Amino acid sequence: MKKRFLAFLLALSISASLLVMPASAAGSNAAVQAAVALGGMTTEQAADPDTPLTRGQLARLLTAFSSYRENVAAQGSSGTLFSDVNGASAYGPYIRVVVQQSWLSGYLDGSFRPDNTVTLEEACTAVLKLLGYDVTALSGTFPAAQLNKASSLGLRSGISASQGSVLTLAEGAQLVYNALTASTSDGQVYGSTIGFNVTDGQVDVSSIVMDSVEGPFVVGANTVLPFVPASIYRNGSVVSSADLSAYDVYYYSESARTLWVYSRKAAGRITAVSPTASAPTAVTVAGTTYTIGSSSAAATLSSLNGGGVGQVVTLLLGMNDEVVSVLTGDEADALFYGVVQSSSRSLTEENGADVQQEVSVMCTDGTARTVHVDKSLNYLAGTLVEVSVTADGESVEKLESRSTSGTINEDASALGSIPLAENAEILDTTSEGVAGTVVPSRLSGVTLSNSDVRYYTTNENGQIDRLILSNVTGDLYTYGVLDDVKNLTTTVGDKVDSKVKSSLTDSDNSTTTTTTSKSDGQIVSDVKDIVLPTTSEILWGIVDGSIGSTLWQSLTSSTGSLASYVLNLAADNTSGAVSSVLSWVAKGAAYSCYVDGKAVSYQTSVKYPVLAGGIAVSTSPSGTVKSMVQLVPINIDKLGAASAMSGSKRYELADDMQVYLWYNGQYYATTLSQVNAEGYHLIGWYDSLGCAAGGKIRVLIAVKNG
Repeated sequence: MKKRFLAFLLALSISASLLVMPASAAGSNAAVQAAVALGGMTTEQAADPDTPLTRGQLARLLTAFSSYRENVAAQGSSGTLFSDVNGASAYGPYIRVVVQQSWLSGYLDGSFRPDNTVTLEEACTAVLKLLGYDVTALSGTFPAAQLNKASSLGLRSGISASQGSVLTLAEGAQLVYNALTASTSDGQVYGSTIGFNVTDGQVDVSSIVMDSVEGPFVVGANTVLPFVPASIYRNGSVVSSADLSAYDVYYYSESARTLWVYSRKAAGRITAVSPTASAPTAVTVAGTTYTIGSSSAAATLSSLNGGGVGQVVTLLLGMNDEVVSVLTGDEADALFYGVVQSSSRSLTEENGADVQQEVSVMCTDGTARTVHVDKSLNYLAGTLVEVSVTADGESVEKLESRSTSGTINEDASALGSIPLAENAEILDTTSEGVAGTVVPSRLSGVTLSNSDVRYYTTNENGQIDRLILSNVTGDLYTYGVLDDVKNLTTTVGDKVDSKVKSSLTDSDNSTTTTTTSKSDGQIVSDVKDIVLPTTSEILWGIVDGSIGSTLWQSLTSSTGSLASYVLNLAADNTSGAVSSVLSWVAKGAAYSCYVDGKAVSYQTSVKYPVLAGGIAVSTSPSGTVKSMVQLVPINIDKLGAASAMSGSKRYELADDMQVYLWYNGQYYATTLSQVNAEGYHLIGWYDSLGCAAGGKIRVLIAVKNG
């Protein structure tokens, strides 16, 4: 079971968390990170990677990146190795290994000189020996022969040091890390010979370091960590405090000095276990099915021990939301806060025919919980509620708003004068019940009004631990690009045209004389020209400036050009065309779009003032379209990794910004790294929806120059 947990951990977060150093460390240097995870370097050393590499440290690196790393402890600490390395030396076990394997050697005077610095050629020679090469048989003389061979094997990749230069710790780590993908003297990939997975020149360090992770454990009254962690993660986010609370689930790697803590819980009445009641491997609580990840949890839920369907429990969840432990009785009491997404009534025949009601609630911890409530109660989507779980069962109560206001500070540790708990749960919601969790850093520097905060709770320290917002981020909209609207509206235009013709004919045949200043069909032609330009016309109009912001706002405003045209038409037309056009506006339409690179069609009951390019779609939790809004276009002059410039104004890019290439009437999904402001006309589409933390570029359309 432990392996399954660890496989998930390492597949998901090996590059992002398991090997991550503290903020002061070597950043994204994979070699340094791997060295720490494998025990070749301490986190303190990694925090200062430019320190000169010593012979003692090189011995530790060579051992860590070899099959002997698991046997270091077996080397013992007794006896004197060299005159300057006794058994108590921190480098003693590593020096013993490298000397026994002839990767490094001592000096004739009986010393090892562990504090001496190491030059590039000395380190390359040691690594070549690690790979099984006979350095005395290389073509040429020292050090040119060793340096040339190291270059040909790729060992010097990413290392700027030259002959005679002293390596840094980071360069030493890079050298041995490069060895993992190099060929040994007998033609094998070195990393593969010591248990690493090497594919297409990439090393999967997780296949080795997974054994250094211990857990899962559940925090009890006497829990004490065996080390002081340098890197700490709570529910997947970096935190600074290693404080543990009762019932937290945790894992750790002592060699990497990293701690992972999970406080997620699932509480409610069990409605199903599978595959059998006596030996369950999965359990369903509050409408969600969880995999059972420990033998103790399986035993508690087994019918052989009185557990199973109907039991009220709180599940303690670890990595991948697997069940680590189960609380019952008074220990199972839990409170959750969230927003109703849907409610439904259905027939139940367990004790005769009756109606039961289920309410689905998205809670601040990001879990959607389904709770059975009294059939006579009404819970509308978007309602704030508290979900209570006790030994007697589960219940839902409506919440009165509890607001506050202020600015989230730069490190997202406080809202105004109220501090935020490190594990604060934040939920953004819409009035329709759409909801999504928010990491505190997403709100850094954002000012929230009372209307932005729907509800919050505080812990025993007076810190906000749960915060429910009212459409603050803008992230709850679905963003995409509208396909060429000309394809959608030609048929509609023809239908309006035929109605106008019919209306004009009826008017001409009547006994009452009717005048019109518009010729037959001209009305519909005008409507098409105003409302329905092609996507290419719009995109190039934005690029060349012929469609400016003022015109764009008038085209896409809720009282835009179509309504204005109809009102003007009414002043000089009594033919019936006005009612025909108004009837067309009031009817629904099918909007062809691209969302996250995939073709999507939205069928709506009314028409929305969207023309082309980026759009925002508001939906109910079930997916019904509630509104459709045109995003605002800007020409981008400079493009960075997280922001863009349009003239002198800076715009932030959304984390999930969609990028499309427009060519010959077709959108092609691409990535930010594939476009630039030099070779493409770039149009950014940002949301001006009034969200406090919105105003981000959600869609980028690139049109290649030439």
